[in-house]
Amino acid sequence: MTNDETQADTESGIVYAATNPLMPGLVKIGGTSRANVQARLDELYSTGVPAPFTCEIARRVDRYLEVESALHTVFEPSRVPSGREFFQVTLDQVAAALNLADGEDVTPPGNDDEVEFVVGQTVVDKNGRRGEIERITRAMYHLRDPESGELFSRFQIRPATDPPPPTP
Repeated sequence: MTNDETQADTESGIVYAATNPLMPGLVKIGGTSRANVQARLDELYSTGVPAPFTCEIARRVDRYLEVESALHTVFEPSRVPSGREFFQVTLDQVAAALNLADGEDVTPPGNDDEVEFVVGQTVVDKNGRRGEIERITRAMYHLRDPESGELFSRFQIRPATDPPPPTP
C-alpha cells in the first residue's frame, strides 16, 4: 500500500446517499473527500446523465472509505448492477446503517418550498412519539425529545394536533 492510499484510508470525508428522479428505486451510496458533497454530485451530472442527483443523506466521518465500503458490503445483495454504487434500498435503511458511524450529519438542507413543517414545531411520528423538529432535509427530519433531549429520526410525520395512530 502506498502512502497516498494509507492517507486516503484514514482521512475524514463524507459518505452520502443520493437519488436521481430518472432512476426510481435506486440509491447511490458514495463517498468524497471534498468539503462539500454537492461538488461531487455536480460531477456526476455529466452529459451521460439526464438529470442531476439529489443528496438525501450525508455524514462526515473519519475513515470515510472504510465506512463507504462497509455500506456497500451490507447492501451487496441489493446492488444494481454488480460493481456499481447503486442499490435497491430505502433511504431509511441507508440512514440507519450510516448513523452507526460516528460523525456529523452534513446533509444539505432541502428546498424550503417543499417543506410543510418547520424547525421547532412539535410533531408526532408514525409510532406516536412526540418530538420537536430540529432539522429538516429533503429525505429526513431530525426530532429531539423535549423531555429527555434524545435525538431520533423518522420519515413520516404529522402535526401533533392529529391523534396518535391506533396501537395494535
